[in-house]
Amino acid sequence: MGEDFLINEAIFLFALIFSRYLGIFFLTPIFSSQVIFYQAKILIALSLTAITMPVVLSFYQPIYPASDLLVLVKIMSELSVGLFMGMAVFLVFAAVQLGGQIIDMGMGFRIANVVDPFSGINSPVIGQFKNILLTLIFLAVDGHLYLVKHLHQSFRIIPPGQVNFSLKIWQYFFRRSGDMFLLAVKVAIPIAGAIFFIDLILAFLARSVPQMNLFVVGLPIKIMAGLLLLFVLIPVLNNFYAEIIFDIINEIPQIFRLISP
Repeated sequence: MGEDFLINEAIFLFALIFSRYLGIFFLTPIFSSQVIFYQAKILIALSLTAITMPVVLSFYQPIYPASDLLVLVKIMSELSVGLFMGMAVFLVFAAVQLGGQIIDMGMGFRIANVVDPFSGINSPVIGQFKNILLTLIFLAVDGHLYLVKHLHQSFRIIPPGQVNFSLKIWQYFFRRSGDMFLLAVKVAIPIAGAIFFIDLILAFLARSVPQMNLFVVGLPIKIMAGLLLLFVLIPVLNNFYAEIIFDIINEIPQIFRLISP
């Protein structure tokens, strides 16, 4: 009887750790990519669980819940830990892509969509370019490895099965959702502002030379100016994207503390 109880506790702990790792494959950029097979995601989560379980057992002894319903609730709460971390990173990627879409509207690329290989969703050209650039920088600075490291260290902040959904975590994501639009404006303002200035010049030309076809003349000018500015600003964007990536990575432990017991 005692051995069966210990086996149940070990399986329960393994399921909790596995659920926390599995949560990062739902929303986290790179990890949630459709390019990665589901079998590979499960295998990675199982491997990380096998590595983490002896470490967790060294400082935490699992207690099997009294009811099966409570087991399901605790497993779902563990899944949310990875989801919260993935959501925080996803909002940054969404903000950069939204900034690219704002630029697309000014350049006239809004009607031209390409398929995002990571999510399978259609997105405008510049928005997709900025998303791919941010993804490459994220991989170059080992952002994906930092996320795995923080999730591994989260078991000391949040013991398995002791997730506490406080009001502070929801306030954090409401604030982060608002910051997403501010970040999108920061990403778009250099090129979108230049294109707006070109629109003003074209408007004055339209009043001065009414016979000029602004659609034929203005659209190529805005496209050429937008692409030229994008090329010139790439070194600045690299540093800016790396900075916002490290900012959100450094906030991950704070998110875990908001849902700690």
